[in-house]
Amino acid sequence: MRRLGIEFEVIPSRVKEILEGEEWGETVERLALQKAREVFERTFEERVVIGADTIVVVNGRVLGKPRDFQQAKEFLKMLSGREHTVYTGVAFVWNEGEHSFHEKTIVKFRDLPDDLIEKYVESGSPMDKAGAYGIQDLGAVFVERVEGDFYTVMGLPIGRVWEFMYEKGWWR
Repeated sequence: MRRLGIEFEVIPSRVKEILEGEEWGETVERLALQKAREVFERTFEERVVIGADTIVVVNGRVLGKPRDFQQAKEFLKMLSGREHTVYTGVAFVWNEGEHSFHEKTIVKFRDLPDDLIEKYVESGSPMDKAGAYGIQDLGAVFVERVEGDFYTVMGLPIGRVWEFMYEKGWWR
């Protein structure tokens, strides 16, 4: 958002992230909308709230945020040398309405040596990230190829966000 010159405030939602039996794109849209609604209702201000949710899926398994260092290592070993799909849902909530969408990006990891995984996990970086990696930090070296929107992998497909904000007249 800073890159777009948009002032913003981060207000974490209190929504418990529960996966249901829907398609992954529908899941991240639903969670993003729940988060945005919860923050909008709690803040009671005239503002646009943007909620987002990201999941990583490999071989049909969802990798959320790791619960501990051991699980972070397991996630990274599972992703090593493989393709996986990152889904990010985005939702806007404002006084006059709601809008949501999702993006899907395929990421291919190179083979990761154990010492790199160990160093990365010890840094603490993967602990708050779906799939236990951040493409914007040391996790960038894991990536061999990205097919789709890079920013979807970072957790906010900024081009689509800007496009909607521009259409609504919120960005000039």
